[in-house]
Amino acid sequence: MTKALRCAIALTFTAVWLPSAQASASDAWNFQVGGTTDRINRGIDLSQGEPSVDVAATWYPGTGPFAGISGWTVRPIPGTSLGGEFVADAGYGWRVGDWDAKAMVVHYQFAHTPFATLLEYDEAGLEVGWREALFGSVTVSPNTAYVGSPRTLALTYNLVGHYPLAHGFSATAGVGYYDLHAGLGGGFFYDDVGLNYQYRALQLQLAYFGTQGPASIKAQFGPMLIHRWVAQVSWAF
Repeated sequence: MTKALRCAIALTFTAVWLPSAQASASDAWNFQVGGTTDRINRGIDLSQGEPSVDVAATWYPGTGPFAGISGWTVRPIPGTSLGGEFVADAGYGWRVGDWDAKAMVVHYQFAHTPFATLLEYDEAGLEVGWREALFGSVTVSPNTAYVGSPRTLALTYNLVGHYPLAHGFSATAGVGYYDLHAGLGGGFFYDDVGLNYQYRALQLQLAYFGTQGPASIKAQFGPMLIHRWVAQVSWAF
């Protein structure tokens, strides 16, 4: 999987990107630093339209077990101080012919921000890819809480496509659905379409993110459900 596609999937799924399935054991460790004009998680604005910086470290020798940790600067509650979002994941990957799959568990943690304990949650996910061009995933969280709801079941369904272009460019598009019926009585769709440019270890991305949902959900999330362009730069080493 190319670094461009890994980061595109990260934008859609909020997953720590993983190194190529063909990586050798000596390449098992990968690191990344970057910045974005806005931290978006499944169509939700976690930095209130402000820039965010991020760091990530992953270990994945190719197939079999993997683990990763990443962090972003965020401001999940409008008008509050700047804080941090941290994501840790672990799982197992397979590859058979044109197909690959990953099963993982993920923990989301927040720090130095109001309601940090309430915002944290866990989830389990399954991702399936075909020819590094089409990816689908499902995640299940047993303890997600939003806008005053109790901790309840939340699910996501995601589909991402990747098409390589010439001279280091590639196009990506993704769509997902965030099912929050258990806690909020509804859910919403989120999508993105973008252009990536890869030059060695440096990657530039420009994507448009949007959300679509019923008025009741929009009223609860307010301006946190976004429609805007987002630019991102990252360097992997």
